[in-house]
Amino acid sequence: MAKAGKTQKLLKPTMVTIAAAAAWAATHEPESLTPASAGVWGLEVLAVALLVRAVLALFTPAVALGIVLLRAAMQQASGKEAES
Repeated sequence: MAKAGKTQKLLKPTMVTIAAAAAWAATHEPESLTPASAGVWGLEVLAVALLVRAVLALFTPAVALGIVLLRAAMQQASGKEAES
């Protein structure tokens, strides 16, 4: 029997992090790629990925709370219109 799987999130934090780091890396590629510049470039990509994860960790709960509050406000407003 197949188990009912969890619904997949549209934007997984890991995929968003990889996409942001790859986009940053593509736009900030050094002109001449020496071993030293490649190492620095790789560390910069890692730093960008860590910053993206930190931003996602801070803003994800706030956005989720905002969506819940917006839904509650919309349900309350539609409930008041139905009573009138």
